Amino acid sequence: MNFFITGVSSGLGKELAQHYVELGHKVFGISRSKQESKCDALLNSNNFRYYSGSVNDESDVKKAIEDALIFMGRIDVLINNAAYKNFKLPDEMSDDEYKESIHTNLVSPILICQKIIPIFLKQKNGCIVNMSSNAGMTSYKEGTAYCSSKAGLIAYSLSLAKYLKDKNISVNAISPPTFTTDDYKMSFPKIDHNKLLKSGQVIKVMDYIVFNKKFITGKNFPLFKLKTSIKYILQKNLEFISYLLQFRLK
Repeated sequence: MNFFITGVSSGLGKELAQHYVELGHKVFGISRSKQESKCDALLNSNNFRYYSGSVNDESDVKKAIEDALIFMGRIDVLINNAAYKNFKLPDEMSDDEYKESIHTNLVSPILICQKIIPIFLKQKNGCIVNMSSNAGMTSYKEGTAYCSSKAGLIAYSLSLAKYLKDKNISVNAISPPTFTTDDYKMSFPKIDHNKLLKSGQVIKVMDYIVFNKKFITGKNFPLFKLKTSIKYILQKNLEFISYLLQFRLK
């Protein structure tokens, strides 16, 4: 299979690229950061190429897709992984920070899908996976930009899936909490990474979607640690019960 992955210079994007290259698949990535200093093993593989550019730049995205088609011949799987994380109180966020959050986390994945869907339609098959977040399913005061952009990405993914389901093109979202990667461990060594979800668990869900013989589409796959899962379910059920009681009391 041939993968097009955004944000491959570090973190989950790099680990996804390594994973699929090791399985014998071809991977083309786009990343704003220079790849040379990030992962020699990937660069030494004949099954990996990347384009150094921004997902927020239309010309970069267009060139990356063109190069990917030259390198791989076709694209089977699109993984929108690139993200911009900025957690500040609403009155501390600048206009530019809001714009970059919404553009990187929501607008860019939408526009990349828009450019690759015609390729999938011509092939009569394709798989799109958008990396969202638990933040898109909840809310907190420092998350006005990040939560709203990731919530929008979930809604977009499920809506697009309804349009493409009869065209043999799947669209799904994965929504993990904060999880640890090799790069994250190096960047934040003082954090207790044993308490975090592991990137390998996210990759397992990705594999389930990509390689499953069944046609899976229109799903959001939230990942929770057990305590968080119980808390989330209870919170949502209590909210719904409270909503119903408002009408009963009236």
